[in-house]
Amino acid sequence: MRKVVLYMTTTLDGFIAGPGDELDWMLSTPDQGLNDDIVALLQESDSGFLGYPVAQGMIPYWEGVAADPSASAAGRNLAAAVNRLHRIIISSRPVDVPWGNSELVVARTDDALAAAVTEFKRQPGRDLGVPGGVRTAQRFARLGLIDEYVLQVHPIALGAGKPLFTQKTELQLISAKTYDSGVTRLRYKPRH
Repeated sequence: MRKVVLYMTTTLDGFIAGPGDELDWMLSTPDQGLNDDIVALLQESDSGFLGYPVAQGMIPYWEGVAADPSASAAGRNLAAAVNRLHRIIISSRPVDVPWGNSELVVARTDDALAAAVTEFKRQPGRDLGVPGGVRTAQRFARLGLIDEYVLQVHPIALGAGKPLFTQKTELQLISAKTYDSGVTRLRYKPRH
C-alpha cells in the first residue's frame, strides 16, 4: 500500500504560516543541498494532495517558474519535480479544475476525505505527497491520514501563527539532517 507523506516547511516554534498566512519568514538564501533533497523527496511520489485554494496559486506559480528562462536552475529543477506530480485537488464542493494532470476529489466530510485517501493508497504507484496548504495539512494530520512527516524547520520563531498540529500527536523520529542554510529536515512517523 502506498504511503501518504506530508512535506511541510515550519518555523522553529511549529508554525507553517504566520497569523495572516504569511510565508515571508522562509529563508530565501540559496541552499543547493536542501533544494536537491526537496527534488529527490518529490520524486519519491507520483501524486500529491492539494487543497483547492492552495492549488489555485501553487499550480500556476510552478508552471510559470518552469516556463521562465530567467528562473534559476535550482528553481526550474524544483518546478519540474512539482509539475510532474499528478495533482489530487481536494475541495468541499464541485469546482473547475483547469490544470492538466489534475483531478478533483469532493470531500464534504472527514469520512469522505478518509475514504478517498484510503482508495488512493490502494492504487498502484509511488508515495502520495501532501505538499502544502495550512487547512489541508491540518486536516490530514488531525484525521491520522499521514504515514510520514517530513518537516523542514527554518531557524526562525514567529511567536504566533498557524500550527500544523491542532491536537496532541505522538511521533517517532526516523532521521534528521541539517543544511548549510540552518534549515533542519526532520522525518517522523506517527506512533500508533
